[in-house]
Amino acid sequence: MFDIARQQRADHAELGGPPPRGHDERHPPPPHRRYTRPTLYDADKNIVAGRLPYSDAITSKPIVGEGRIVGWVGLPPLESPASRRDVNFAQQQTHMLAIAAGVVFILSVLIAIVTARRLARPIRQISDGARALASGEYGMRLPVFAPDEIGGLAADFNLLARTLQENESARQRWIADISHELRTPLAIMRAEIEAVRDGIRSADEQLIKSLGHEIERLSRLAEDLYQLARADIGTLDYAFEPCSLAKVMTESLSRFSERFKAAELDYEHDLDAGLSLKGDYRRLLQLMENILENCCRYVTGPGKISIQLGRNGESAEIRIDDTGPGVETSVLALLFDPLLRGEHSRNREFGGSGLGLAICKRIVEVHGGNIGASMSPSGGLRVLISLPLTK
Repeated sequence: MFDIARQQRADHAELGGPPPRGHDERHPPPPHRRYTRPTLYDADKNIVAGRLPYSDAITSKPIVGEGRIVGWVGLPPLESPASRRDVNFAQQQTHMLAIAAGVVFILSVLIAIVTARRLARPIRQISDGARALASGEYGMRLPVFAPDEIGGLAADFNLLARTLQENESARQRWIADISHELRTPLAIMRAEIEAVRDGIRSADEQLIKSLGHEIERLSRLAEDLYQLARADIGTLDYAFEPCSLAKVMTESLSRFSERFKAAELDYEHDLDAGLSLKGDYRRLLQLMENILENCCRYVTGPGKISIQLGRNGESAEIRIDDTGPGVETSVLALLFDPLLRGEHSRNREFGGSGLGLAICKRIVEVHGGNIGASMSPSGGLRVLISLPLTK
């Protein structure tokens, strides 16, 4: 009972109120007692209610009245647990927090390991695939794992592998076609010379004409290869100046008029004389001559060729139609690839070097235009060229 009364007197004393009945001034509260309640101070920070000195307050808040500070409220420091029950509770909380932290740490490590393995597996596969590509295995493909960044990287890897495989196939096809183009005339020339050497054939004018014809084929192939190589690496010389497309096409048609008659081909043209652009006259003439050369080689006589030049917006449009025979639909997209012929027999009496349209494509691209092929309403092939006009 005495302890209860003493505690009540101490609590009343902290609030600055009158001591309870029976209060004994000779027994003040123990000096080690901690203050647990707020203390009220005046504007000069003197104690009004409570016992906590202002300097011991862990924090203080001003009391504002009529626009000025009339007092302060101080909060005492947090009291450390003193009783056994409080100490046990604090220890229990600390123990539980330590266990929770350990569990969270272990779970974090496990999740990190699983995630790292999940991320490392596709990255390791991509790394192995890259080494396979470097060693020439262009058929390598990776599974697309998920629609995320790793999956996108795998898809890009497959695109790269497919492109490299296509380029390698094109390179092998290129080498095979070049070998065929060179081997055939050389074989003919060797056979002719061996026949003369063995006495089977005499070295007459017909033999010289045959050898000259094959040498001309070789020279044309070498020149086409040289022109295509220069166009691919961007060293083909161009002299850009204002020129009339109608003049280019008129000159090229005049050069082929006799060829058209010999091949039993009629031609008609409709040219807009007011179209001009900034380009290389010589290369544009080469462009038209290569296309007309293909017409002479592949269009069956008697036949007809239609050439039209007109405006389409800010571009000049050249449309060349023939009566055929046409080209298979599967070949249209590859028609401007090097060494591709419209006929598949590889008969050198009809097929040229197979580089003419490839050179045409390079010339058109340098002039900022487009070239394409489609089926013609006349039954043959339509070549459509679009070139930007001079503004």
